[in-house]
Amino acid sequence: MNAQFIILSLLGIVSLVYLSLLFFKPTVIQYVLKSCLIPLIMAVYLTGDNVILLPIVFALVFAWIGDVLLIKISNLLCFRLGLVSFLIGHICYIIAMSGFALPFNIPVLIISTLVAAGSGFFLYRIVKPTEDMRIPVIAYETIILVMAIFALQLFLAQGSNSNWAYFGLLVFTGSLCFVASDTALALVTFQKKKFYVFCMATYIAAQLLITLGFCTITNIL
Repeated sequence: MNAQFIILSLLGIVSLVYLSLLFFKPTVIQYVLKSCLIPLIMAVYLTGDNVILLPIVFALVFAWIGDVLLIKISNLLCFRLGLVSFLIGHICYIIAMSGFALPFNIPVLIISTLVAAGSGFFLYRIVKPTEDMRIPVIAYETIILVMAIFALQLFLAQGSNSNWAYFGLLVFTGSLCFVASDTALALVTFQKKKFYVFCMATYIAAQLLITLGFCTITNIL
């Protein structure tokens, strides 16, 4: 039994306990467990038999900072700083993906960009951010959708190799989980909808799928 498998098992247990506790009144235990999620995913990445990519490491570091800041999601300053931290993390993911996404599939790039633009407009209309948060939300939404486009290009660029295609699919699926997670978070924040369990479940899935994808992709290099 290798270290990565043990850490994955521990992550599964911590995630299930944390998600279960979200159905109850917030406690310190919830906050502690939340702050442990990304370090465990980081450990999964670092203990894998793979080449370590710094953009992935930085993406996870900024994600952890964002998680800690959003513990006080009702605090506007913490929310904004958390948003910035996650934004930087997503940019790091885009940088990592860009190295594997070439050559771009231009027809798919055009179509996916149009779909992303339409989806972004639709999601913005649903979320209805406050006036002072409109620009930050648009910027964040744009980066998330750009990341999904790069993940799709990564999958398509490596589709001729079955191993690359499979793990490229992990990365692409993870990016879609991020879109779902951040949409749910926006609804929780601006519309007071009770989607936080879904938000965190898809968030954990997003981080883990992208990390596992890159674990194996770099093994093929």
